[in-house]
Amino acid sequence: MTNSELSRQPVGTKDDHKQTMGNDMKKSINIDLLAGAVLFAMVMGFARGQTTTPSPAAKPPPPTQYQTEQEMRQLAADLDDPNFDEAKLPKLIQQAFADMETVSQSMDPDQGRQWRQSIQQQYRPVMQKNQDKMQRAELMARLLSLQQPLGATDAEFAAILPSLENVAEALMEAQGQGTNGRQASADLQAALDDPNSNPNLIKNKLDALRAVKTKANQDLPAARNKLRTVLSVRQEAVLVAKGILD
Repeated sequence: MTNSELSRQPVGTKDDHKQTMGNDMKKSINIDLLAGAVLFAMVMGFARGQTTTPSPAAKPPPPTQYQTEQEMRQLAADLDDPNFDEAKLPKLIQQAFADMETVSQSMDPDQGRQWRQSIQQQYRPVMQKNQDKMQRAELMARLLSLQQPLGATDAEFAAILPSLENVAEALMEAQGQGTNGRQASADLQAALDDPNSNPNLIKNKLDALRAVKTKANQDLPAARNKLRTVLSVRQEAVLVAKGILD
């Protein structure tokens, strides 16, 4: 909502004003309330997109339910370990969720859904606690998966990746889902959860969240232009098709 739109809103009581602002912001801040489920769904969607069909001779045996549950348990322990090398997390997350998708697809649909839900419920607290680490790893896994569709050599992709990261981070902040956006959303949610918060405090938190998104939207064109300078025409077209470039 722009400043001009704010000025056209009907004037009510302070309580009405606070309630209206609270209702308007519900959709913007629910990522922190449902962070575990959102991250779970994001990575599951990513895992589905990574399915490949190797040659029959190279195809490994499918993971079992027990193996996948052990894999998820180890992933949760790694996420909770402050000394674990975060650079290893993207591939571990990708593999664990891809294996979970494979196992669930081998089940009866209802059984597979119930199993996935039980895994989600079991590990949601770990995902929420480590959502920044999880998001960084999930983002990096997504970016690394672009090397093949871009047709880039290791050396070419090493030159592309830093600019690609900058664009991806700006896109997330513009949606309120980056590190700064989530913090601003959490601050706003805390103000809304307090029945004694006055409208000025809520307005300040709202303005802070909007400022994060505005800055990200201002930074995004420059980040995209810098990325284009290290891409071929074909590579640029691939990233436009994927919504990373415009």
